[in-house]
Amino acid sequence: MVYSQKLIVGLLSGLMTSTTVVALTGNSATPVVAQSASTGFVTPSGNISCLRYEKTLRCEIKSGLNPKPPQPYSGYCEFDWGLGFSLNSDGKPKILCISDTIAGGNYPTLSYGSTWKNAGFKCVSQKAGLTCTNASGQGFFLSRERWKVLTNR
Repeated sequence: MVYSQKLIVGLLSGLMTSTTVVALTGNSATPVVAQSASTGFVTPSGNISCLRYEKTLRCEIKSGLNPKPPQPYSGYCEFDWGLGFSLNSDGKPKILCISDTIAGGNYPTLSYGSTWKNAGFKCVSQKAGLTCTNASGQGFFLSRERWKVLTNR
């Protein structure tokens, strides 16, 4: 079986939406597709958690953005700065300024080599890090070592 028990539990716990998760089996290059998955997920390391709500994808990285980006101006963010990105369905990613967290939710694990798709968002989990984009090609890459804003312009 390709999907972990944690994914199945997440699916059965009421987190189902119109989503696709693709995973490659170890003995075949044929993708295995789950037709429904959660609106959120966590990477295998547990360092990155993502949640889609309405037209926004929010991804937090427990270790923080490295290097930590400067705030646009002094006092811009009075909360926790640089713990990930938010991405609208048609906009560029924005660095998070948050006073809450989505980490620790009961989300399924997005295995390395797997792709999560939901409402026009696409995230690819790899050992090197997580890449997420919206339908217009805007997005970001996150890992413990580095981060990058992805733009199609």
